[in-house]
Amino acid sequence: MATAFNLELRHLRAFASLVENGSVTAASQALGLAQSTVSEAIASLERELGTALITHKRGTHTVTLTPAGQVLLPHARKVLAAVGKTYMAMAGAIASARGVVNIIANESVSTYVLSRVLTATRRRWPNTQFTVSVAACPEVREGVRNGAFDLGLFLTAVNQKSPTNPEGAQVIAPLVPLIIFATPIHPLVRPAGRAPVRRCALDPFPVFVSDAAGEYRGLLERFFHEDNLSGPRLESTGSIEGVKTAVFSDPQAVGILPSYAVAKEVQTGHAVPLDLRPLLPPMQIVALVGSRALHPSTPELLSEMGRICTTTPDRRQ
Repeated sequence: MATAFNLELRHLRAFASLVENGSVTAASQALGLAQSTVSEAIASLERELGTALITHKRGTHTVTLTPAGQVLLPHARKVLAAVGKTYMAMAGAIASARGVVNIIANESVSTYVLSRVLTATRRRWPNTQFTVSVAACPEVREGVRNGAFDLGLFLTAVNQKSPTNPEGAQVIAPLVPLIIFATPIHPLVRPAGRAPVRRCALDPFPVFVSDAAGEYRGLLERFFHEDNLSGPRLESTGSIEGVKTAVFSDPQAVGILPSYAVAKEVQTGHAVPLDLRPLLPPMQIVALVGSRALHPSTPELLSEMGRICTTTPDRRQ
């Protein structure tokens, strides 16, 4: 009866890398592991086989294969090559699989974050159809809850409790600053180094936001009217682009948008962030995953969205 060995891929990888790179140090660098991890893997492999596989030349770090090691090496390489081919075949099968991912998202998330990611995602998953619908936060949550959508994405206040962040929600961008901005000729735009703009200084000016109601609008209403302040007049435009158009057509107007929605205009100098005090409350992007089996594209989609938001230029406050 043949002897049964309990060989592990990590042992074979360490052994093959040690032979190919000539030393434990070089093998650990090639594998991205600690030297102790590689050494332990080799020792475990030798214990499992009951024989030494390598010897060290006295006075050097060079390794030499024992007869048992010479027998094992070509078989280890065949096993690792077969595993690599298996991974490639599975990746190809998954990528070519047909499917539909229905996504529902806030306007700002859909337009300025999701759309940037989907271009590359559609190339990686050519046989998967990604459909996107735009809705307010309550509709996003309800659409995922009732199974109409596979993935929901929305912008909400940081540290909000249910129902804003229902059970199972995943925060993919934990800190999205809000920017209050104006044109360069606005009376509140001040040279660098001047005192910040106090919240009460906004009272004489129209402040444009996208939503007429909902969580986002309510958050700003509370911010401007806390401590019984009269606050500025909040005007709704119905869309992100509407806010920009309103501000750029009125030298007295200011607007409030997520940082990623106005980043391009700030970078070009077309819009100037106001150094407001106190700071506007930060936001976060939350993802809700539906009850159906998760499409394999979803984790990479959410990860890339989080990366984009992390690298978005911060507000100048």
